[in-house]
Amino acid sequence: MGQATGEGRVAGVEADGAVEGGSGELHRSHGGEPRRGPAGFQYHPGLSGGLPPAGRTTTCGQPNPLRRIRPLHSAAPITIRPANPGDAERIAAIYNEGIANRAATFETRPRSKAEVAGWTVASLPILVAEVDGHVAGFAKVVNYSEREVYAGIGEHAVYVAGDARRLGVGHALLEALAEAADTAGLYKLTSRIFSTNTASIALHEGSGFTIVGLQRRHGRLDGEWKDCVLVERLLGDAAS
Repeated sequence: MGQATGEGRVAGVEADGAVEGGSGELHRSHGGEPRRGPAGFQYHPGLSGGLPPAGRTTTCGQPNPLRRIRPLHSAAPITIRPANPGDAERIAAIYNEGIANRAATFETRPRSKAEVAGWTVASLPILVAEVDGHVAGFAKVVNYSEREVYAGIGEHAVYVAGDARRLGVGHALLEALAEAADTAGLYKLTSRIFSTNTASIALHEGSGFTIVGLQRRHGRLDGEWKDCVLVERLLGDAAS
């Protein structure tokens, strides 16, 4: 789902680093009471003050801190918030783990803390998920294309640390990223996923994304051809 380069640009192919399987949609509650969704989560809109109204961002251009989500079978909630340069080392470690696993991206060169710090000051959203106060995953969006006609489309990537999988982190990040991207004025999120990464495909389908195509032999990884599944999710007015 978007290959990250040294310049912080995400382009090409990069799939979800999580091995979470499919998750059900979260059911939102605006009255402060958690609602139980089919994936077994509780949504707590009151814990972090909820999402910002449409168009309201912090001074760095990122959405205000997002809601917290508590998996029913986990002792700690998942807190989603905008990333900052102080998260760069942990984000780099999670991304480099995804590179090493060879299941999520065509990239083979590890990224440094300094490179990743540049991602956190980009104009489009980059979020981290915290579990027990530690960053357990991240999700980011970059422009899909430099062409003006595609200005409202974002290409996204989401990665979850190996020791934080199956806690709902990937699903929580995708849900929060969709809302943050909508607030930032985007009308679509799209990405490519290796066809062999069935867990990520299921995760995206369970998070409101639709499979819209297959790109055969889209690139080679360690000499092996990879097919890529195209996924997308419409946002805001485009989704109605």
